[in-house]
Amino acid sequence: MSKRTLQSYFSSSSASTPHTNESTSEPKKSRVELSHSDLIGDPGKRKPIDDYQPEIRDQVKRAYALNGPTQPRDIIFPRKWMSGEFRSFQKTWFDEFDWLEYSEYKGAAYCLYCYLFFNSSKPEKFGSSVFAHQGYVNWKKAKDTFNKHNVCKTHVEARQKCEDFMNQRTNVGRKLVQVGKEEEKRYEIRLTTSLDVARFLIMQGDAFRGHDESSTSLNKGTFREMVDWYKDKVEIVKTAYEKGYKNCQMLSPYVQKDLTKACAEEVMSVIMDEIRGRKFLVLIDESRDVSIKEQMAVILRFVNDEGKVMERFLGLQHVESCTAIALKEALVRMLSSRKLSISVLRGQGYDGASNMRDIADFFNYVPLIVNTVGASCMRKDVLLAKHHDMLLEKIENGEIMTGRGLNQESGLARPGDTRRGSHLKTLLPILVMWEAIIDVLEIVKKDSVKPACTRGALGLIGKMESFDFVFIMHLMIELLGMTDILSRALQRKDQDIVEAMHLITDVKDSLQDIRENGWEPLLKKVKTFCEKNEIEVPDMDEEINIRGTSRRRKQKVTNMHYYHVEIFLVAIDAILTELNHRFSEISSELLVCMACFNPRNSFSNFNVDKLMRLAEIYAEDFDIGELALLPNHLKSFVNRARRTQEFLGCSELGKVAEIMVKTTMNTSYQLVYRLIELTLILPMATASVERIFSAMSFIKTDLRSKMGDEWFNDLMICYNEKEIFRKIENEKIKKRFEEMKNRRMLMPKKLMIASSDE
Repeated sequence: MSKRTLQSYFSSSSASTPHTNESTSEPKKSRVELSHSDLIGDPGKRKPIDDYQPEIRDQVKRAYALNGPTQPRDIIFPRKWMSGEFRSFQKTWFDEFDWLEYSEYKGAAYCLYCYLFFNSSKPEKFGSSVFAHQGYVNWKKAKDTFNKHNVCKTHVEARQKCEDFMNQRTNVGRKLVQVGKEEEKRYEIRLTTSLDVARFLIMQGDAFRGHDESSTSLNKGTFREMVDWYKDKVEIVKTAYEKGYKNCQMLSPYVQKDLTKACAEEVMSVIMDEIRGRKFLVLIDESRDVSIKEQMAVILRFVNDEGKVMERFLGLQHVESCTAIALKEALVRMLSSRKLSISVLRGQGYDGASNMRDIADFFNYVPLIVNTVGASCMRKDVLLAKHHDMLLEKIENGEIMTGRGLNQESGLARPGDTRRGSHLKTLLPILVMWEAIIDVLEIVKKDSVKPACTRGALGLIGKMESFDFVFIMHLMIELLGMTDILSRALQRKDQDIVEAMHLITDVKDSLQDIRENGWEPLLKKVKTFCEKNEIEVPDMDEEINIRGTSRRRKQKVTNMHYYHVEIFLVAIDAILTELNHRFSEISSELLVCMACFNPRNSFSNFNVDKLMRLAEIYAEDFDIGELALLPNHLKSFVNRARRTQEFLGCSELGKVAEIMVKTTMNTSYQLVYRLIELTLILPMATASVERIFSAMSFIKTDLRSKMGDEWFNDLMICYNEKEIFRKIENEKIKKRFEEMKNRRMLMPKKLMIASSDE
């Protein structure tokens, strides 16, 4: 008798059993969509076109063709010793050959057309096989090679294929299905209507989709409802929808996403034109969105033609982890996708976590307390009433004084994930309203119907009435109070570097002082608070097991050691370490040197030696000859500036570059202006990125938590760069929309109707 395994038994059983339609139906495949992060700017790092999914292969080709060749003009090309002399790639070749690309990664030249339309799976034909194979180029004969490639049969064919591919009117399918001019006009009306509605929703940060978008629904979602409203108001729009092709109404979710993508790409095109050829700095921060995804936000900071410091939002990038390596890799991908070179990057600004790891457990309970007490209007009213009664009682007993501005009504503020001062604004009301908060939690415990709520309130009362909670609360109020002024100063847009340096020194001195002399006063304050509120104070000489270790190990320390060393000193040292890391000796020297350009009091801080040191720090931007000329240029500049009327009364470093441009001094003192540009792009904080996260929580809400990363990023770009977005004409967006994909219909070739918002 043959042996049957368990697997063969179930296989035969399932084979003999008739399947229903449900069992045989395969799961629906997810739609493959092109992400802008899939595009790689450096041609030496790109993967072959054939390696992309077949569904998006044409989109990839169109995206690369629209972006154009990667032609870094502001980098220093490496030189090679050839035939008795140094030779290198010449940026003037970009003007002669519009298909030419250069890879910083491999130090090689490539052909864009050949990459897109050769069989990229064969290494010998990758890129332009003549001069890019394995990254080797003989620069002495490069131009001759390029000229030969320009008339090469395969290159000419690839170029013609690209031109035909991008020209949708020559498509074979377009010849088989003839569309009249009247239908093309109606199509453009529908497209313009959808674009106008999309632009309005993007600007307002509103949702597009609805729960039920069927024709019988009473609420089809904001996008479709606004289109219907549009049709009722404008007769020509109504006619375009009623008489137009039913399979090309321009209402589908994919059209909505493509329109948003076209808007975002046009915004980014303006930003890239602004920054191209300039030194820049990136501001980076990460935070979780409402769907608990880690999102890295990047802002570019640079000086424009008018001498103004500009900050432009580059986009969001989903990261799996927030380690330094992961953030660096994500940043490189994002810059590469926009064809921005790392070689012109002049600094990065990072923001750390808001919560300190040593006392993370404490900060995990704070939002629970705030949310429980402020969960309803009734609880808030009870909290304020209880606090009011306690204030009156304390005034009658003489415990607190009365006066103008004292004992104002306040509420509990939820701690934010990114705002640095938010924890202090949360902890202070908890301290002031302590008794009232305990009373409200007791009411919640008694009145709650659900056992979970009862246990939750009881647990929070127990946590608050513990010495650990009270001690950490008082400690953090002390520490955050010391750093609050510095934190707010660093988050200002118009930062005063000299004042900031003084504040940094003051905070470091204050922290060192409390570390050496603040333990006894803090412990006394905490004990007094505990005795007043009947909270048990542990015996500081009693031995306890080390927190976080098993009892079996019998590793014991005293309570005094635990609170003094493991909490008090560790918390202070963590802040000092962070300050020393962010404002190290080199960083502090850099900031002091930068402060010499401060125009206040007729450039009273101007120091040629320190500014020369600043130029030496930026060694890549000044060669030996320029460093020799710079001292005289600096002396001449400051003498001229002190005589110039426009500089009188100027007190902000950011205005110096603007005045130089206005008075054309930037052309007379080019080296000085270059040094000022490098000074201006270096901020001392990343508050700008935190403002992006405020917008992020507005765009992606609980009801829109399933929003895809690519669409989310496109919405964020347009929403945060409204000033640019408003100025972009509809015609540019519609043109990009058509070129992004192979469209079922096209707008009239010559006749263009005006945008409905004009």
